Amino acid sequence: MRLGIITAHYMPEVGYQEVHLPRAYARSGHTVKVFTCDASVNLGGEMNKLSYKSGLFQDEKYGYEILRLPSISYKSKAYSFKLKKEVLEFKPDVLIILGVAKIFPLPLLNATFSDKVKMISIYGDAKEYLERNTFKQKFKTSFHELGYRFIKEPLYRKAVNYCHRLVMNIPETNDFFLGFLKGNDKKVFEQKRMMLTLGFDPDEYFFNETDRNNKRSELGIADDEVVLITSTRVNKRKNLESNIALVSQLHAEGKKVKYIIVGFLGDAYEQELKIFIQSQPKPEAFICFPFLSAKEIRKLYCAADIGIWLKVAISIQEAMGTGLPVILENKTSVNHLIKNNVNGWFFEKDTFESIIKNVVIVLQEKKTDRKKLADENADILSYDTIANKIIESIIKV
Repeated sequence: MRLGIITAHYMPEVGYQEVHLPRAYARSGHTVKVFTCDASVNLGGEMNKLSYKSGLFQDEKYGYEILRLPSISYKSKAYSFKLKKEVLEFKPDVLIILGVAKIFPLPLLNATFSDKVKMISIYGDAKEYLERNTFKQKFKTSFHELGYRFIKEPLYRKAVNYCHRLVMNIPETNDFFLGFLKGNDKKVFEQKRMMLTLGFDPDEYFFNETDRNNKRSELGIADDEVVLITSTRVNKRKNLESNIALVSQLHAEGKKVKYIIVGFLGDAYEQELKIFIQSQPKPEAFICFPFLSAKEIRKLYCAADIGIWLKVAISIQEAMGTGLPVILENKTSVNHLIKNNVNGWFFEKDTFESIIKNVVIVLQEKKTDRKKLADENADILSYDTIANKIIESIIKV
């Protein structure tokens, strides 16, 4: 099958779904071509140095093509006047569209393409980063909501009408659509929607006992120490100070724990957070890393015993690919990912500290079967599994 992946930004150094899906389809034997622009998107700190040239390229490992088109871009938005022509020349059987709100797919959201080719669009909207605690946050959130109303919602209505399948990555996204669609648009949406979670690339994230032992030895982690980890773009919104304070509290209570933080961006906030870490009674309990490659992050996940995330992030699923148990807040953006007390634990806002303390005690007494958890998570969260389900859904249309 000839599959076209439409995404405004294709950044293999970072990953995300627009990278994992073409890899999964190439592994399955499909002919895959990614259509994207020549711009990068602002990720903060050192990651802003990523840049790309326009032209046709080939993925070195999987062999699929990446066509980077010259574009007009501003922040996350991008537009190329050549997209329609190039897609028609490729003659795809199916188009998989990511990031409808980034404007890039707009030339394809019409009756002409809808009649020619099966189109699937994928969504992962979550509003938990739209905060209102300060005047600046309120202003920024109000600005985002205007963008939703005047840019995102009209584009999403086009997708509802012209795409043959609408894939929701989280339950909250389904609620977002239902919040603005009316009448017939809502009926069409309900007929076309399906729920498929974000996942992880099984070639990049898996468990290996040797990697676990070697990395713990390299980092000076004792066998009886419980290691917590968070991998994310480190910024103020992630509220990592609360995790750091809790680890210090665990130490004060005699628990043998260490905390790995991955994703420092080389900015002013990195220095601020590291000063906070140095002010803790046992700063040596904290191990900090910059943004790392998937290969290096996987080894750290293998070395760790618990993953903690306070905000939704794709790194949650990637950690679960290594069989790492995770602790997540019980909210709609993530509560579809784990079975409580099986491959992780949920906390409520008032039980965060008690849950983590109890889990540390449990893991000190009983070793987790990481290989078993990794295999069970892959049955749901591997992109090989997800990619096949997407194609199966469009064949039935």
